[in-house]
Amino acid sequence: MKIVTYNIQYARGRDDRINLERIAETVGGADVIGLNEVERFWPRNGEAIDQPAELGALLPNYYWVYGPYFDMDASERTTDDTVINRRRQAGSMLLSLSPIICSRLHIFSKLDAVNYFNMRMGAIEGVIELPSIAVRFYSVHLGALSSEERLVQVRQLLASHRSNQIEGGMWTGTRFSGRGFDWSCGEDPPPNPLDAIFMGDFNTEQDTPEYKEMVGSTAMKDRGEIRFRHAFVDSWLAVGKGNNGATRLADPRRNLNHDIRIDYCFVGGGLADRLVSARVDQNAAGSDHQPLWIEIDL
Repeated sequence: MKIVTYNIQYARGRDDRINLERIAETVGGADVIGLNEVERFWPRNGEAIDQPAELGALLPNYYWVYGPYFDMDASERTTDDTVINRRRQAGSMLLSLSPIICSRLHIFSKLDAVNYFNMRMGAIEGVIELPSIAVRFYSVHLGALSSEERLVQVRQLLASHRSNQIEGGMWTGTRFSGRGFDWSCGEDPPPNPLDAIFMGDFNTEQDTPEYKEMVGSTAMKDRGEIRFRHAFVDSWLAVGKGNNGATRLADPRRNLNHDIRIDYCFVGGGLADRLVSARVDQNAAGSDHQPLWIEIDL
């Protein structure tokens, strides 16, 4: 199956045009899609739109969930005093050709910056049951401001994932009927997989504390690499080839004078041997990031 992760920069491309159709064309065809910087009712070029809804309409064969980690009021009051309730939101999106059985929003801690803009970041998690295995997918966006902040966020993300084995799935236990209503709706508890894939914009390069926290220590001199099911593997390093893997290209307009790799797909140790290939679409022009594609046998 094919997985793609793409920070779409609210669909503003290299040409500074906002074009959601271009984004949909770029990621269409993947089995699972993770998108970052997807927004709702945030005025750009004088227009405020519901990007998750529009992307869902452009990709009608996909199930999708949206996780807004940034949320502010954007409501309007009409002349007859009716409130048009809207929220100005930014978040991540997860789309899948298979049903997303359950989902959960993770909102990360942030530091109170004084002289730079800094906003809430987070991840949307979804459990997808495939023919041979159930996997927990996360579409992740870490903060851009500092390594200190990102390290806290990675630790929160990993701790939340590992707590799933103690907490159980979205709901657990035997069926319960209260006041004539079956809260389980006649269904068995959903799967609660340990196997997981974290993908998205981690806003960091490889030689940083937050990256090392994400992959952990898996090597021993006398035994080679040791993989643990609870730990994660950088899919690009495991199978990447063909180009340098950069997901942000040099752009003097944004004070970026060299290519960097900051978007990742980390797979759980139990899935690492299923990886087939990894590539970066260097031709995509719909954002200031490049999509990262992973092929994995699931």
